[in-house]
Amino acid sequence: MLKIVGIVVCEIFLYVLLKQYKPEYAVLAEAVGGAVLLFALSDELERVLDLFSGMFLEAGIGREYLSVLLKALGTALAVQFTADLCRDAGDSAAAAKVEFAGKVIIAASSIPLLEGVVGLITEFAGKL
Repeated sequence: MLKIVGIVVCEIFLYVLLKQYKPEYAVLAEAVGGAVLLFALSDELERVLDLFSGMFLEAGIGREYLSVLLKALGTALAVQFTADLCRDAGDSAAAAKVEFAGKVIIAASSIPLLEGVVGLITEFAGKL
């Protein structure tokens, strides 16, 4: 946790400093800080992925549903990060567009999950 705090404090310091003298580079510093933070969290992310994978295997749920979940989660995180960068750069219109695009991408990537649920419902209804 100290490593993460250190990365964030350095990123904030650099952001504030650059925003004062070179505002165009401040957003870039924030993006680089986010990438470094993601890299620092790679071990924890791997553990979370292993946990999800194990839970899905134990429950007998297909890997394609895990893939849908991970795509949606990854898309949501990337969209949030990008929208925040847009807002920090002063472009709230671009942030709204990024968020809308993310919602569409998540909805589109969730189609296999929806098809599976509808298939289970029709199968269950046919057995009644």
